[in-house]
Amino acid sequence: MRVLVLSLALAGLLPLTASAADNSSARRYGTSETLSVQNARLGEVLMVREVVLQSDKKVNAGSAIGAAVGYGAAREVKGDYRSAARVAGGVIGGVAGTAIQNGVSKRKGVEVYVRDLESGKVIAIVQADDLPIRAGDKVFLTGKGSKTRVVPIEGQR
Repeated sequence: MRVLVLSLALAGLLPLTASAADNSSARRYGTSETLSVQNARLGEVLMVREVVLQSDKKVNAGSAIGAAVGYGAAREVKGDYRSAARVAGGVIGGVAGTAIQNGVSKRKGVEVYVRDLESGKVIAIVQADDLPIRAGDKVFLTGKGSKTRVVPIEGQR
């Protein structure tokens, strides 16, 4: 019974761990970015393409939770095969947990091609699809390097 309660509690954490690591939104900032000056450049959107954002981590919370659940469930096996059942339960649970988390962590994103109006260079930025961005929009490119976001200028339409 304890194994079942623990399994359900850990499984309930899966969606939270999948979204907790999401830092691909132009609306979400880390605490290290607050109260710091962000570079902002004017740009024009040339093209927007839909993409799928998926966790690229090989080992994740789903693996650990699944392995623990599988190992715990195999504790109920009695007899000569108990050790083998624990190993098999842990492996199968880990694989299943990874598959579940990868499915949960997929979400819609966009690849935005923008002409930087200061330098004239065309850049591409991938971010979550949570802001209305279309070709022809004037936008701000905020941040620098791997933390650059495309933010539409309000009131264009």
